[in-house]
Amino acid sequence: MTATFDSVLTGAASPGVYFWRGRRDRDLVGEATAAGWQATSLDTRSATSFDDFYDAVAMAWNLAEWFGRNLDALFDVLAELASQPTLIVWDGLRELADVDPVQAGAVVEVLRDATGQASALVVIVRDELEVSEFDGLL
Repeated sequence: MTATFDSVLTGAASPGVYFWRGRRDRDLVGEATAAGWQATSLDTRSATSFDDFYDAVAMAWNLAEWFGRNLDALFDVLAELASQPTLIVWDGLRELADVDPVQAGAVVEVLRDATGQASALVVIVRDELEVSEFDGLL
């Protein structure tokens, strides 16, 4: 998908998983919050296992200790988060793929499935690429 961040915040862009190609120092969570969205960061760059990934999810989203720590539980949590316009900014997909590319791909598929069923759930995967003067999502 291609869109600008502003088009996401105004609802002109469809819910979905987008890959950030703009400046890393831009405060996407702050801007989304100011625009009335529920917004959260997920940083899994230091995850060395999928247990670490689920620990980061549970901590970032203040989940109960009984959170299932599997793909089904992740989907269920995303569905709950999407009860209102929600933006998730995720740093760490690339590192997670280094741990287990198949599982990382499955996480992306769960994110796509969840955003496909929600009216206003957007996940922005922020990676290390920076393109100057471009406010873009791909």
